[in-house]
Amino acid sequence: MTTSTRDQSIDALEAFAELPDWLSALMRPGRLEASLREHVPELRDGRLTLVECRADRLRAKEASWLARCRVVVAPAPGADGAMAEPVEVVLVGELHPPSRPLPTAPRPGTGFGEPGHELVLPELRVHLRTEEADPGLPSLGALSDPQASARIIEGMLRASGYPEATVASSRPRVVRYKPGSRCTIVYDLAYDPPADGLPDPVVAKTHQGDKGAVAHEAMTALWHTDLARGEHVLLAEPLGYLPAQRILLQGPVPEEQTLKELARQAFESMDPGLLETLRTQLRRTAVALAALHRSGARYTRSVRWSDELAETREVLNRLSQSVPGLRAAGEPMLTRLEAFDRATGADPAVSAHHDFRPAQVLLGGGRLGFIDFDGAAMAEPGLDLGRFRGKLRDIGVTALAASPDGYRPDLLEERLELLDGLCDLFLDEYRAHAPVTPGRVLLWETIDLLTALLHAWSKVRLLRVEPRLAVLLHQLRTADLSEVP
Repeated sequence: MTTSTRDQSIDALEAFAELPDWLSALMRPGRLEASLREHVPELRDGRLTLVECRADRLRAKEASWLARCRVVVAPAPGADGAMAEPVEVVLVGELHPPSRPLPTAPRPGTGFGEPGHELVLPELRVHLRTEEADPGLPSLGALSDPQASARIIEGMLRASGYPEATVASSRPRVVRYKPGSRCTIVYDLAYDPPADGLPDPVVAKTHQGDKGAVAHEAMTALWHTDLARGEHVLLAEPLGYLPAQRILLQGPVPEEQTLKELARQAFESMDPGLLETLRTQLRRTAVALAALHRSGARYTRSVRWSDELAETREVLNRLSQSVPGLRAAGEPMLTRLEAFDRATGADPAVSAHHDFRPAQVLLGGGRLGFIDFDGAAMAEPGLDLGRFRGKLRDIGVTALAASPDGYRPDLLEERLELLDGLCDLFLDEYRAHAPVTPGRVLLWETIDLLTALLHAWSKVRLLRVEPRLAVLLHQLRTADLSEVP
C-alpha cells in the first residue's frame, strides 16, 4: 500500500508533538525554583528567602531565545527580628540551545536583584540579568502616573473635539501588559468643572512600533461610517494618537465579559444553557463582522494570503535554527496550502480586523463590541473568519484540560465534532449577510492553526502544544485541501 503525499504531509507534523527538554525546562514547574536555590548565594546562605518565582516569558526572537522571569524574595529579618517587605525582581536574558555554548558564570559583584547583576543557571541553560526598565515602551512611566497621565489625556481630548475638557484627576489601572510590546491602561477621570458628554472612562494604549498608528487610522475610518451608529456593533471612539510617544487614546466599550470568557465557561462546564447562549452570541458576532466588512472603510495597509504564508515560513525557519528537523516537518503542509491558494484565487478585499478572535468581542448590556484594531488592513474576509474559527477551536479543545480525564480520545473526538458544528454555524450566519468563498475561509483557518502550533513552540507554551496539534490534525484529516471547493 502506498502512502499519499497528503498523508505524508500530515504524518510529518507529529514531529511537533513534544518540545525538547533543553527548550521546555525553564517553563516546567519547579525547575526555576530549584536552580535559583542552588546558584544564588543569598538564597543558599539565608540572606534572602525565596517567596515565589516563575518564568513568564520565553520566546524565539531571530536566532535567540529571550527569557523573562519574575522572582519575589524577602530579606532576612533584622537584628530586632523585624520582617522586611518582599521585593519583586525581574530577570531578563537568553536561553542558549545546545548548539551555542553557555557563558561562563560571572564573578560575584553586585547582589541579587541589584542593577547590573547577572547569573547563569546551567541546568536551564539561561544567562540572566536584572531588568532596570522597559525600553520598548518609553511612555509607560508617564502613562502609569496619575498626574502625568491627566495632563496627557487632557491635551489629547482638547485636540480631538473636546476643547472644554479639564482633567482634575486621573486614576490609571493597568489591564493588560506585555513587557516590551504593549500596555493597555484604563483611566477613571474627574473633570473640573464636570460636564455631560465628556468621555469617562478612557483607554490609553502604547505599543512598540506602529501598531497604535494603524489602530487609530482604522478606528477613525470606521467612525466615519454608518457602523459608528452602533446598530450591529459598538466601537470605541478614537480620541487621538501621539506618534512621538506612541500613545493611542480611545473611548470605552461596555464590557461584562468577552466572548472568549463565555466560550471557555461553556466548554469547561458543557452546560446546555451556556452552550445555547454561545451559539446566540456567535450568530450575533457573525452579523456584526459582516457589517464591519461591508462598512466601506478603507485602510492604507493591506494583507494577502501570501503575506501570511511568508510570516508562517519565517516562524518555522526561526525555530529550525535551534531545533533541526522542524523545517522538513512543516514545509510539506505549507506547500500543500500554497497549491490550494493558487487553485482557488482570492476573494475581494474588505475592511478586515486582521486579529479577529473571541477575545476581541466584548459582551455587555445586551450589546456587542469589537476592540483592538492595531492590525487592521484591507484583506479577504476569509482572514477574519478563518482566524476566528481557528481560535474558537483552540479555546474549545484547550478547555478539555479542565476535566479530570483531559484529552481522552473519545472526549477529544466529541469536542472536535462540537466545534465543527459551531464553526459552521458562525460561517453560515456570516454568509447570510455577506459573501465569502468557503474554501478561502478554510485556507486562512488552516494556516492560522499551523501558525498557532508553531507559536506554541516559539513561545514555549507547553500546555498548548497537544491541543493545537490535535486541532490541526483533525482539520487536515477532515477538510479537503486538494480540490477547488
